[in-house]
Amino acid sequence: MRLNNTLIQYLSRRVAERLSRSGAVEADPERIEKIVYKVITANLEKERQIEEEAHRLLRQHIREIEREGISYQKMFQLVKQKLAKERGFKL
Repeated sequence: MRLNNTLIQYLSRRVAERLSRSGAVEADPERIEKIVYKVITANLEKERQIEEEAHRLLRQHIREIEREGISYQKMFQLVKQKLAKERGFKL
């Protein structure tokens, strides 16, 4: 599921509220919200870059993939997982 900006803001606010209420973090909830928002958006951007790289790599071999009858989507997931692992990124 792709997260749109509205949902990211909502999730950031909810996380900030819970952290603030629990006493786990002693900071202004708005500041916590901004930090959580930055973390989520940075994570999504990194995943987007990995996906872009996976598509680029697969486009270079699209004829072979089609000739062998390999599912592009399955191959995409495998390449994406491999790139994420190489970069130390958890999907």
